[in-house]
Amino acid sequence: MSPVPLIWLVAVSADPATEPVERSRYVRPSGKSFVFECEVTVKKSKSGSSVESVTERGKLKLTVASRYDERDRLTAADATLLSDGKKKTATVTATDGKAMVQREGQAAQEFELGPGTIVTSAPDWTDAVLMCRRYDAKAGGKQSFPGLWIHPEQPSQSLAFTIEKDGAETLDLADKKLRLIRFTIALRGNSRYAAWADVGGRMIKLVPLPYKENAANWLVLEGYEKSAANLWPR
Repeated sequence: MSPVPLIWLVAVSADPATEPVERSRYVRPSGKSFVFECEVTVKKSKSGSSVESVTERGKLKLTVASRYDERDRLTAADATLLSDGKKKTATVTATDGKAMVQREGQAAQEFELGPGTIVTSAPDWTDAVLMCRRYDAKAGGKQSFPGLWIHPEQPSQSLAFTIEKDGAETLDLADKKLRLIRFTIALRGNSRYAAWADVGGRMIKLVPLPYKENAANWLVLEGYEKSAANLWPR
């Protein structure tokens, strides 16, 4: 059976409230099965775009949301942590290329912003998902993206994330072949990952580096658990 498509594209209609939506759900191994890890939703409109990532691990739920104007400039963001029935939030207000990050009971932090700044947190995979989407295949090589790491309980950080094409592979599906691009990604703290994405930039699998045999700390797009089983760092 072919993997069930997990990204839905909603065509723009005459209704101005209708926005194109792309939604991706990722799972991680747990014993002999898989459990939900996160869902990333990207919406676009004439006035800009928004990104929301929801990650769940046991009783912990972290939601990271960011909003951008029509020139891909960050306008606002927040990270909300729900743990043991307690809710904490970090909020971002952005204007004129600067961001102010506020946590409850803490002094605000100010950061310079570059266009398309990726807002992320931990545990959160917005950074990896968006870099696969934004990678310029025509330009090639190693590419860098500005990042803003926020968390309700920890100081924020201004970062740079990198992604570099490493090669290409093909997935054999039941009714077709899916061409994939293999990347090496560096996130906060220079944590490195191998990632595979289709030619449209949809991330299929993400594996921490260096890879360890029988590791269970990797992600795969829901529906591709079996077809992507042989994708491992070379």
